[in-house]
This record gives sequence, C-alpha cells and structure tokens, in this order.
Amino acid sequence: MKLTAARLSPLVLALFACSKAPPAPAAPATSASAAAPMAKAEAAKPEVAAPTAQVAQGAAAPAENPAAIPDVPNARNGGKRYQGGIDKLDSKYGDLAGVKLDDAAAATAAAADEHEHSHDEAAPVAQDGSVFTPAAQAANNKARFTLLGDAPQVKDLGKLRQGDSGSFDFPFVSGGEEPLIVTSIKPSCGCTKAEIALLAEDGSKKPYTKGDPIPVGQKFLLETEISTDGKPAGPFNAQISLYGNDARGAYNVRLTAEIEAVLTITPSPTVFFGRMTTADKREQSVTVTSTRGEPFKLTLAQETVQEPVKLSYTAKEPDAEGRSNEWEIQVALGPNTEIGMRNYPINFKSDLAIAHPKYPSPDGAPQYHGFMVNVQAQVTGMVSAEPSFLTFGMVRPGEPIERALRVESHDEFKLTADMAYSFEGLQGQEFPYKDAFQVTIAPLEDGKAADMRVRLTGLPADLNGSFGGVLRLKVGHPFMDELQLRFSGVCRPGLPIQSTSTPQTPPK
Repeated sequence: MKLTAARLSPLVLALFACSKAPPAPAAPATSASAAAPMAKAEAAKPEVAAPTAQVAQGAAAPAENPAAIPDVPNARNGGKRYQGGIDKLDSKYGDLAGVKLDDAAAATAAAADEHEHSHDEAAPVAQDGSVFTPAAQAANNKARFTLLGDAPQVKDLGKLRQGDSGSFDFPFVSGGEEPLIVTSIKPSCGCTKAEIALLAEDGSKKPYTKGDPIPVGQKFLLETEISTDGKPAGPFNAQISLYGNDARGAYNVRLTAEIEAVLTITPSPTVFFGRMTTADKREQSVTVTSTRGEPFKLTLAQETVQEPVKLSYTAKEPDAEGRSNEWEIQVALGPNTEIGMRNYPINFKSDLAIAHPKYPSPDGAPQYHGFMVNVQAQVTGMVSAEPSFLTFGMVRPGEPIERALRVESHDEFKLTADMAYSFEGLQGQEFPYKDAFQVTIAPLEDGKAADMRVRLTGLPADLNGSFGGVLRLKVGHPFMDELQLRFSGVCRPGLPIQSTSTPQTPPK
C-alpha cells in the first residue's frame, strides 16, 4: 500500500520529521575488489524522502547525532519508549507539541482528516433492538401468499375409506411488491405431504427449491396429499402452514375429510371384565363385520396369546374359501390371572388389501387391514388388604407407632387369628429391624374379614434414614397362599413424637 502525506495525521508527520536517521559510522577499510560490489549495492538502494518540517520558535533543536548523548535513552540505544501505557514518549526531543508542519503538509493532513470524519456522520443505527420487532420485520417483508381466483383455503375431500389417499392442488400467485421466498412448508401431521411446483406459461410444472425467490406474478401450486391408512373412522382435519417473507406470518390451508372404517368391531374393540379375583373366569364376545359387506378371512396377527387369555373366532355363514363378512370372537380370562390392572392386546388381520399404505413395503408386497382387541380387568387376590401399602411416615428412634388395615376373603374361605407372618427386605433379603414389629389379627364373626394391626415398637437409636420392606401374611387360601404388603418409613432423631402413635381404627 502506498503511503501519502494525505493519509498521515499531523502527529505522525511530526514523528517522521524528528526521527531522521543519524549518519552511519565509518566502515572499516576493505580491499578495492570487495568495495566495488558494496558500492553498487549501496547505489541500488532507493532514497526515502523525509517529510518537510520545521521546529517552532522557542523549541529545542535536536542534536545532529543523538547517539553521541548517552544520558538520554531512546529506541536506538536501548532506552525505554514508554514508562507505562499512558506515559509520555521518553526521548530527547521533549514536548512534540512544539513541532509544527509546514503549510502544505498541514493543509493536506487536514483535508484527509476531514474526509475520514465525513464517514462518521452517517445516520446512527438504533441500538435498542427495535429493528428486530415484528412490526419492523413486517415493514421489510412486502411479498404475499395469494390464492388464485376463488380457490378455497379449506378443501373438503369428502368421504374416504381407511387406506385411501386424497389430494388437492392449491393454486397460488406470488403477490405483493417483491419476490416471494418460501422458507418452510409444515404439515400438521405425518400423514400429509405438501410440495410447491412452479407453473410455466404452457401449464407445465417445475419443482421449487425452498429459499429461491418467486417473481411477482409467478403462479405456483401447493400440491397436497393425505393418507388415511391407520386413521380412525370419523372426521379428519390436516393443516399445511407456509412460511416466507409475507408480513402476515404463516399462511395456512386445510384439508378435511370423513373417514369410513373398513372393519367395524361391536360393541367395542376393548373387552373390559371389570373387577375380578384370581380365581374368577370371565367370558365376552365381539363381532367383526366389513362396512361394505365384502367377505374376508380373519387370522391372528401374532404368534401366541398371553396366558391366561383364551380366544376363538368363527365365521358366520362362510363361503367355500372360508371367507365371511361377519366374524365372532370369543374371549375368556382366568382363572389364575395376575393381580393388578391387567391389559392384554390381541392383534388380528384380514385379507382385505390396503389401497394406499402409508409405508409401502420395499418389495411392493400388499398390506392388509387389521385391528386390535384389548382385554382388560382389575384383578384382586382371593384375599386382599385395604390399604394395600403401609406407611409409617417420619418417626424417631425408639418411638412406638401403629398402623391398622382390613383383610378380606372374596369367597367362603375363613380367615384365622393364627395366620403366620414374616418381614423381609424389598429384594427378598433379611429385614434387619424385624424384631421391632408386632402383628395382631382379629377375625370378624363370619371369618371372611379380619382387622390387622402392625405395631412398630421402636427403631434403634443409631438409625438415621429410611426403612422399608415386605410383610408376608400366610393366609392359606387354595388359590392364594400368601398376601404381600409393602411398608416404608423414615427414621430421624430429634423429631417431635407423632400423635398417631395411638391405635388406629381399621378401615371398613
């Protein structure tokens, strides 16, 4: 880069004027043969012209040879230029304020300085974030999503059967005052596809790449398609949102339809047996029909059915190939069903092909309509307890506390006062504080229920933490030999004694 006086500030020019190099010391004598090439090299060096400057009247004139003054440190003799970041320049020239440029150099530097400052006088930019507000952004977005003519913003595709597909092309034109840029197309669900295609004058289509500007007046299509595979029967609604440089924000269009089921399960695909015991056996049936009356074959879509569920399915008036438009499924549950809220899903499939699968097979193999039957029940043991979980809360070491519960038999089995019990850890290990618990059982008159009290006589003085385990009660029922009850609590020294240490009344 070429430096000119116009690019130098007055202070820099003064430094150039004051830093003229002293004459070089005399070189040692050399032979004539060696002196010739050295002379040529010296003659080839370009001469650097120093800026013209004169010392103001009253300022000290610099010495001809600064190196001859050893008491004044400078950059050439190893002295420090600065005594810190803001100290004055440590040199023999004294105060540079006394150095003055000649008139020509000063005028040139002033003109350059004025030119540089002219750029700083531009209109200030707001630093309060106002340029990023929605209103400011909207003012800069002047494109528009515009539907052509009387094209609907909500398109009803009518009745579609499960597995069918529906499509519609929304016609648009790039409106507004600047080219439209589409940045994103977002359907509301995975069953909906949407793409933009540009329209040429001859009606041909050209794929659109997101982010490319669409000129004002350019027509384009939003091509949409929905898949009803796996969708439940009833009303269907999907939304497609277009995002771009439209000040109004997202532009939404909708697709609606009424989905018709292929197979109907009555009274319900959920078989709920309600509350039952481990000894009970319950049965129910459901009917499966094709909504349009076409015959079909029904098979199990899983290898096995989980015990203790048993089922059978038969066709009503089947044809020669064993196909019928109505099937009956018999479902049985129990006995020996596990305790708790049980749910057993059972999958069936028909031989009715899906017209447009949502996820086609890679090899093009056909896919078939199917359904699921859920078998549910709330199962209790032949003997149950209320509550089924005991909590002792926060207790102090040595503090006695008691909990009460009601044990019930759900058939004619009689409960006795001498039922054996034991305490163990949650993982079956030995419970270290089992000797601190006492259990009493008082059967009621008919023997089908008993009041049970679990008393904590006091935990060790060095215990500071939680405790818990399982209380095993040997009831001896033919279908349920043992009743298990979990319990827990926290022992903390220094806690106030609980008022619940008095005996509780068992729940009824």
